[in-house]
Amino acid sequence: MAGDSGAKAMGSLYDLLLDYVDTAWTHDSTYEISSKLLEHYDGLPKLSLREMSELCFVSQASFSRFCRHLGFEDFADFKRALDSANYRLVDDYTRGFVQRLAADDGEALGAYRASLAEVMDSALTPENVAAAEALLDALEQADRVVLLSHHFPWHICRYLQGKLLQLGWYVQAPQSFQHQLEAAEALGPRDLAIVCSVNGTYSSHYQPIMRALFESGARLAAITQNRHALFLNRVDVVLGCGNSNDNDVGKYALLMTIDYLVMSAIRRRQLGDGTR
Repeated sequence: MAGDSGAKAMGSLYDLLLDYVDTAWTHDSTYEISSKLLEHYDGLPKLSLREMSELCFVSQASFSRFCRHLGFEDFADFKRALDSANYRLVDDYTRGFVQRLAADDGEALGAYRASLAEVMDSALTPENVAAAEALLDALEQADRVVLLSHHFPWHICRYLQGKLLQLGWYVQAPQSFQHQLEAAEALGPRDLAIVCSVNGTYSSHYQPIMRALFESGARLAAITQNRHALFLNRVDVVLGCGNSNDNDVGKYALLMTIDYLVMSAIRRRQLGDGTR
């Protein structure tokens, strides 16, 4: 559907292009176009279909096919995704830090360090330790496990996927919207889905996936710091990852929470508590 390009990309357009060029095994025409767009990314919002095609040394028809290959309906859909991501880093999560920096650089850095310390401490509360054990119980009992996330947390989930595989658990961590939807639709009552979303916004951004999860009958777990998110009413286990995302520090709490989960899984394996 036109205008749904954010869901297709599971992140910003530049994330989609970077993921492609960083992971493509074959340097085909899609790779070459993606690379050229990244080289001139700052100027893309001003360019038309004709101008982008000329920039990439392809025809307008070829560029339109490139847009569809990435999951967009057409060039207009691609352009909407580009325009929605057209902001500077200082206009994003760091704007509070930048404002403090202009007033007092020492205070800004001090507040940032304090935020980091706070989220690290909150990730390892007794409540969270108990939740980590409950999540590992659910993982051990499930026939199939799917990790669902978006933006940067997906990369942390990919890290968790590799660690769990080394411990004998294969879990899926699909990246694109379509593949996550397909994975959710394939789940059954004996399976487990883990939704990883620091701010708890995954459920509102990707409602078709959440509907598929609820309809599947699978057990649900969430790793989040937003304990007021409505979808948590239907979640079996909630593992916290801090209580503040000021200046995007929630990602550090998420990584610490994931690492603690890995350490707890290692402990189970070492003590022979695991059943799989």
